[in-house]
Amino acid sequence: MFLSDINIGQYIPTGSVIHKLDPRAKLFFFLIIISAIFPAQNFFQVLAWTIILIFIIKLSKISGRIILKAARPLFFLVIFAFIFNLIAAFFAEDFLPALYRTFFVTSRLAVLMLFAVLLPLTTAPLELADGIDALLKPFQKFGLPSNDIAMMIGMALRFIPLLMQETDKIIKAQLSRGARLDQGNLFQRAKAFIPVLIPLFVIIFRRADEIALAMEARGYDSGKGRTRRKPLTWKKNDTLAIILVISFTLVIIFFV
Repeated sequence: MFLSDINIGQYIPTGSVIHKLDPRAKLFFFLIIISAIFPAQNFFQVLAWTIILIFIIKLSKISGRIILKAARPLFFLVIFAFIFNLIAAFFAEDFLPALYRTFFVTSRLAVLMLFAVLLPLTTAPLELADGIDALLKPFQKFGLPSNDIAMMIGMALRFIPLLMQETDKIIKAQLSRGARLDQGNLFQRAKAFIPVLIPLFVIIFRRADEIALAMEARGYDSGKGRTRRKPLTWKKNDTLAIILVISFTLVIIFFV
């Protein structure tokens, strides 16, 4: 697989320890980590989570370049947050504390984003959908359609990389025809992207129609349980992973 083919939400199989964990365990400890990063109060906590992130990346056997490539669409959020906070810092009464806050918020958001990107890279879309379905199943008593929610999330994770690849192909085709997508003011650029959006919408509706036909042919019925080719199995490594993540989280929150 070429580096240029990597997109956000794409699964990268490496057979690592992280890949072999039960999707319920991965969802649980990623939710713990992400929930713990939000209330981080200082750079030392962000640095601690960065070290843990690097350690998990090493265990996943996925190249850092691949992860950065997959996270590239989300970097706009980091850049926007940095610019917005930097502008606010210039108008603040205490510039240095505001500047410190700008770098702190941006770094925290970047680490949070990389953790979020790492989950679909190490978990197949079908396994991730099964894990979400299993975690949401207790809420079925309150009328929550866990099966449908898991199916939608799994389909989105499966087709986001495909749609991004199709978008890249359309853009390259338009550029080869002499289109100027990166020139002019904002209005001119938006107008130049119309020939990109129209075929992209056609592809989206075509794929949606194909999915609907395939689901109908397989007898999919919304709201009912479905069989699984690979049933989820909880192992000792899953329990160990949860214990380690909870332990590291408590140490970082109370002692860093």
